[in-house]
Amino acid sequence: MPGTQPLRVALVGPRETPYGDDPDREHREEMRRSYGEICSDAVALGSDYTLSREFLGIGYLAATLRRAGRLVRIYSAADEGWDDDALVRGLGEFAPHIAGFSLLYDLQLPSALSAAAALKEAHQATFVVFGGPLASAISSLLLENFPFIDAVIEGEGETALARLAEAIEAEGDLGAVPSLVRRHDGSIGRGPRAAPADLDELPHPSRDMIAALRARGLPAPSAYLTTSRGCKAFCTFCTVPNVVRGMGEATYRMRDPRDVVDEMEACVRDLGVTRFYMADDNFLGYGEASNRRMIAFADEILRRGLAIRFHAECRVDSLVPETLQRLRQAGFDQILFGLESGSAKTLKRWAKGQTVEENEAAMTLARRLRLDVMPSIILLDWESGLDEVADTVGFIERTQLWRSSQPLWLVNRLKVHCGTAAARRHDKVRGRPVLPPLDPTDAASRARWCAAATYQKTPIDNPHVAAFWSALNGEANRWSVLVDEILPPLLKSLRDRARQGDGAALDRIRRIAAYRRSIGGALAELMRRLVDEAAEHEALRRPPDGLVATARRTVTAFEEGHFPGGIDGWLAPIRARPASVGSRVARSRAAVA
Repeated sequence: MPGTQPLRVALVGPRETPYGDDPDREHREEMRRSYGEICSDAVALGSDYTLSREFLGIGYLAATLRRAGRLVRIYSAADEGWDDDALVRGLGEFAPHIAGFSLLYDLQLPSALSAAAALKEAHQATFVVFGGPLASAISSLLLENFPFIDAVIEGEGETALARLAEAIEAEGDLGAVPSLVRRHDGSIGRGPRAAPADLDELPHPSRDMIAALRARGLPAPSAYLTTSRGCKAFCTFCTVPNVVRGMGEATYRMRDPRDVVDEMEACVRDLGVTRFYMADDNFLGYGEASNRRMIAFADEILRRGLAIRFHAECRVDSLVPETLQRLRQAGFDQILFGLESGSAKTLKRWAKGQTVEENEAAMTLARRLRLDVMPSIILLDWESGLDEVADTVGFIERTQLWRSSQPLWLVNRLKVHCGTAAARRHDKVRGRPVLPPLDPTDAASRARWCAAATYQKTPIDNPHVAAFWSALNGEANRWSVLVDEILPPLLKSLRDRARQGDGAALDRIRRIAAYRRSIGGALAELMRRLVDEAAEHEALRRPPDGLVATARRTVTAFEEGHFPGGIDGWLAPIRARPASVGSRVARSRAAVA
């Protein structure tokens, strides 16, 4: 062990590796770019580059370990744009005594396994530990199949990782470390969960990632922040119930609002942050105590005169109009409601604990307060009927939820996450996923195993719903390629020309901006046409053929209204990068045809 030197701990946020063999996957899951690449393409066209991508959990772990005198380095592969080789080189240079890999969800698993395997091969003495919601859900699977993983921490990690560091430094008994799952005497053993953390006793999270971005000359005007932890709801698709399992009354915990504003003020002063993304599971909380906390929080921001803005995610059954108004005055300008569906049947199956009427009332209130509403809709799951999809499309139309800076976020299907009630239902109805043969040392074999273990293939039961999804998602993917990858660098180039007096470039900018603003309405129209046609086929007991052609005709007509002769031909002469724009659009179309 390190002797007189501080214990070295590496905390890793793995990169996201898309599973590219599913034609019905959303394009957002395929597009993985570094923060630097996003910033280089950023333009005022619905870009969300101002939202940092901090691993807040890692920030808390780092601060907790540093308070105990540990030497900690944070490796955020997504922000840095590192591939696995670059990540392993960085870890090898640091030669940590402990390497902790934080797994939020499935796309991070292949990279985490690849980096951990390479690190362990080069530095056998490094203690490799996985944590986070995904690792907590599949802890036994990981330890049974990957010998280079020494342990998994289940649930909250601050206390457990601090105790693990103490035990390793003292070469003590790992069995005394709470929340630790490890191999022991030929089986998998787990200690009792650590007591829920007192949020006011935790240090403010380390902000290494923001500091690193600023050191590279990249804009980093926003930070993640939490005012509470946990959620009392039991939505079937959510991983939070598994994380807070066994916490009893501590399922939902709140921070002192003055301490929260102290943290915000420090970020403004020291890092130049002007926007905060509240990463609470339910920002507004539950009951009168939480309502008083929200009012005190808003009042503290106003009293200190902090010129900040913030975004939060909330349940619709937590809304108090007067409190929202006070928060609005304090800088609350963007909200993400957990609406999920406009179908009463779907909401009941997903155990949302809220009604369609409450969803609609929440939208009315948000619009009255002039809050920017980020769409949060899951159109369907693998059990959905076409009537449920039609109900949700109708809800989107009635509430005009498509009037958003990110309308394509409406195109989602439910993902089955490990450790959730949805996964348990899947296993009961369809059986557990069949895991393929595994060679832990082979990257391709690991990737196949990861795809199976994390429910990457969950076919839709109803063929008419499946046809609706395939046709809609194909066009949404094409739009996403245009909006996220092609148009931003094009606009950047056109703006440079416009500044030099090129009137034609200015006209193209205006035309592209009008087209981008119109996509939400076109998307709503496309949803309606497809769901109606699918319903007609289902009623006549006809195969659900022709929906892809309908989608293509609908979108072509919309685009020709903005670009006579079609968007491909209109964009092709413009060159913002060496590759032709037309060819990239064509490739995106071919990929979803």
